[in-house]
Amino acid sequence: MITLKNSFYLILFSFLSSVFLIFLLLGIIKLEDKIQSEMIEISTADVKSIVQNSADLIQNTLSIDENFPKQILKNHAYHKKIETNLETLVTQNIKYAYLLYKDKRGVFRFLVDGAKKSNKAFVNQKFDIDNEKWIDVYKTKKPLIIENKFLTQISITYLVPILNKDKVQLLLVIDFSIKKVKEINKIITWIKSALIATLFILILFLLVLLIQSKRYNIVKKTAYIDKLTNVYNRNYLQEYESFINLDDYIIAAIDIDYFKLVNDTYGHDIGDKILKNIGRIILNSTRKKDDIVIRYGGEEFLILAKTKRNDSYTAINVIERVFTNIQKEKFQINENEDIDITVSVGVNLEPHKSKTFSKAFKLADIALYTAKNKGRNNIQIYNENISNDSNKLSINEIKEALEEKRVICHYQKIVDTKTQNTVKYEALLRIVKKDGTIAYPNEILSVINGTFILRNISKRVLNICFEKLISNKNILININLNPQDIVNDTILSMLEDMSIKYDDFANRLGIEITENEDLTNNKEAKINLLRLKKWGYKIYIDDFGSGYSNFTYLAQIKTDFIKIDGDLIEKILTDKISFMLVKSIIGFAKDAGIKVIAEYVSSEEIYYKLKELDVDYLQGFYFGKPCELEDQEI
Repeated sequence: MITLKNSFYLILFSFLSSVFLIFLLLGIIKLEDKIQSEMIEISTADVKSIVQNSADLIQNTLSIDENFPKQILKNHAYHKKIETNLETLVTQNIKYAYLLYKDKRGVFRFLVDGAKKSNKAFVNQKFDIDNEKWIDVYKTKKPLIIENKFLTQISITYLVPILNKDKVQLLLVIDFSIKKVKEINKIITWIKSALIATLFILILFLLVLLIQSKRYNIVKKTAYIDKLTNVYNRNYLQEYESFINLDDYIIAAIDIDYFKLVNDTYGHDIGDKILKNIGRIILNSTRKKDDIVIRYGGEEFLILAKTKRNDSYTAINVIERVFTNIQKEKFQINENEDIDITVSVGVNLEPHKSKTFSKAFKLADIALYTAKNKGRNNIQIYNENISNDSNKLSINEIKEALEEKRVICHYQKIVDTKTQNTVKYEALLRIVKKDGTIAYPNEILSVINGTFILRNISKRVLNICFEKLISNKNILININLNPQDIVNDTILSMLEDMSIKYDDFANRLGIEITENEDLTNNKEAKINLLRLKKWGYKIYIDDFGSGYSNFTYLAQIKTDFIKIDGDLIEKILTDKISFMLVKSIIGFAKDAGIKVIAEYVSSEEIYYKLKELDVDYLQGFYFGKPCELEDQEI
């Protein structure tokens, strides 16, 4: 059987050969046309001259003061003179020479015929034309050649208009033929026939090859598909492992929890049924064209979730969707009994850092065993740095905090620069540890950045802020979202629902987002920010001036507020460059109609300097540290 690789090259060769032969055939046909054109040009040169002389003779014979056809019909001498002239034109090659006119109804009729008596047409005998070009002569008033090509000769009709007072009144017609050069015609015909035959054979071969290749691919695909679960099997991985671009995927290893116990309790038939359903759920939860699902072992599956440039969040959501959908499913044992099945998942978010697929998969497998050791039914992200930083919470600790509702918010005042009155609050993430101490964002966000847990944290913070705004109609709150949240349908649905459900709700909740390449290069994020604006939310660009500041982007998303980066504000009194940057940002914002908030205002001196620069709003420890909303004067 032809291998897939060889089959591809044979198909390519056959296709290119067919294209070459088609162009060659077109070239031969064009050459034949050129040869015929040259033959016509050479052969008609003398005929044109002779016929033009006859046309001149007819025109000179007749009087321009009277209608030409009437003169010939009335005057027998004119008719006889013209007829004699036309008879001299008829030779072995020139078969017919005749003079026509159009009657009042536009019908062509014979006036004079130069044919032999047995073939001679009667005067006024009707003449039927078979080509619209005959009519065109009356419009162009110029001679015209009409060609009819046959196998061994070319038949030509030459039309010469005879004008009286710039109007065509007569039409001199000559029919003659040109024999094709026998040898040239024979060679061209043979070449064309040979090319057509070769082309036919090649196309037939190409069709057979395509059918054979398709059948081979179907057979080969069958060898790569796990019959029970309908996902790829290990044969597929062994065949294509070296072709997988690790830059394009994240890798997730999934293991069914306590599957041996299921087999031992209910039997292998039920075990197979559960495996089949797990395969179905995974396939329905992943993207057909983007993701690859492989049954790696008895109860272990492998998912390669496709990532896009600057967007790994969508792929992460795929893994979470698989995990959640398996949790939701009720697995039927019999008519009266069903059981819950859970899975442990290990994820490698950065397989591109590994040299080979095997090494990248091994890291996902390590994360999988971590998930099993932490009680199963959870997702673990491989992160070699977490264990090296004792100050940071682990992913599992953050998940537990979510489940136990120990994720809270502290609120920091944002004040009017001129009056120092509080105009709104920024909600800041906090986690209450089990020992009662507080964990801050620097201990949390770097651990869960790029994972689905970050989205769950955002959902929790949103719900907290929703409750505060609903219970207290007099406050305004800002919430921090990240690029992952901006492209997440769940987050957007929450914000849209609240804007519809409560009047003026959106106007009281500001959306703060840090501008970076993940945001500005994501078209979907830009569209969604404009959607938020449409629903009534105000957009704040946080940490502006911290190293990535795209002024054009601010106009594109119609930003309402800029929050100048705190590092610049802290150095405004001691560093000239920081002062100039802050001054420039404020100037730009004023011209663009964007309000400015300065963060990290920690002293009276900084406050007065910013007031001098005409900053709209201020935030920092000078006005109060973040704390529970209930502990603040509202």
